[in-house]
Parts: sequence; C-alpha cells; structure tokens
Amino acid sequence: MNKNPQLLPARLYGDNILRTKLPEVDPLNPALQSFIPDLIYTMYERDGVGLAANQVGSTFRVFVIDPYWSHEDAEPDPIVMINPIIESREGEIEGEEGCISLPGVYAKVHRAARITYSYTDVKGERHTDTVEGFPAVVIQHEYDHLEGIVFTDRISTLSKLKVMRRLKELSSLAVNGENILEGFLE
Repeated sequence: MNKNPQLLPARLYGDNILRTKLPEVDPLNPALQSFIPDLIYTMYERDGVGLAANQVGSTFRVFVIDPYWSHEDAEPDPIVMINPIIESREGEIEGEEGCISLPGVYAKVHRAARITYSYTDVKGERHTDTVEGFPAVVIQHEYDHLEGIVFTDRISTLSKLKVMRRLKELSSLAVNGENILEGFLE
C-alpha cells in the first residue's frame, strides 16, 4: 500500500473535534496505518514539530512529533505515538507556544520540565521513556490535543485577554465543524 502521502487540512480553533477526548485505537488498525504517513507529511508541510490526529479531523488516538526538526539544519526523524500516556511529571518550565490549529496565536505556557511517558509505535510495540526540556513540552502539547485541550486553556487570564480577539476570529470561521486551514493563510 505504497501511496504518496497527502497534505491533510488542519482544523482551526473553534472546531469541536479539537475539544474531543480521543479513544484508544488498535495500533495495527489498517486505516490508522494508512493515515500515519499523511499525518507525518502534514506536520512537516505545516512547519510543525508535532501534530495530533484531531488537528486534521481524525479521531485516532495518535500524534507525531519531531522536536529537533527545522528546515535549516535537521533531517526529519518523526516519532509516532499511538495511545500515549504521560506517566509522571516533574518540575516546571515556561515557554512560548504556538499551534497549527491556532495560527497567529502565541503565549507563554507552564509545563512540566520532565516527563515519563509511554506509547505504542507503528509496529505495535510499547515504549516508555523520560525526557526533559523542549521535547517534554512538545509531547505534553500534543498529548493535550488527544485529551481535547488546546494550549490556550493553560495560559494566564491576562495572556488569554491578549489573544481573545484572535481566538474569536478563528472560532467565527467554524461552520458546522468544517473550519479548516486551507486557504486561510494563503
């Protein structure tokens, strides 16, 4: 089933699927296996370091990350995490975050500085690891998406007031759950 990966339309803030907690999925489900290359391709094409399934309209409990990737210096090295769980969180780190589903919105977010997490890979094997710093932030951000949480849910009231106009703008684009990025930034 070698197909060229497709660019998937990104759902914008205000789309109900971004508020949906996604159910666990069979890691070897053929539809999931077919979807994963499109998810990876879309993450890179949208200049992201992570992308969750619901951000492109899918209810598979999966996200892909590549926290060290950038156009300038790194080769793509995507990590696909199916049915991930954050096992523990330690410390605190604050950093500015943005999101493919919230274009033009950036704010400082407090996250755990170090996490232990587990996930199933595309071969159906379970992994557990511990990371800190930026990779920990990326995993927490994408994990939140699978839980129906967007990063602006985790910012201060003052920060939320600063981005409220943009959030309302994005929400107003939602029409019957069909608000997508296509054409929005072109």
